[in-house]
Amino acid sequence: MSNMFRSSSQSRRIPLFRRQAWGDVFGNFLRGAREERGRSVEEAAEAAGMDVVEWEAVEAGQVPETWEQVHRMADGLGIDRSWIFPLVLFCCEAWS
Repeated sequence: MSNMFRSSSQSRRIPLFRRQAWGDVFGNFLRGAREERGRSVEEAAEAAGMDVVEWEAVEAGQVPETWEQVHRMADGLGIDRSWIFPLVLFCCEAWS
């Protein structure tokens, strides 16, 4: 997992279950956005230039490791990046 938001010493203070819970929230929002657009996992992953397994992992709670991946997922769903940025901030403990 990436340290997009916190140093490694801060990461150790956040329990694993909290990181997973926020990862689940992020994944659920992403799944909802995909379903609202009527796209399958395969279509969304292809549009984002990702493997289906990678996309499914994010929807299951494993957060993207880089901003580039977050941007590609937003672009793959046709979501404005200004929409996904607040979601990442809201779920920032997932990256801890």
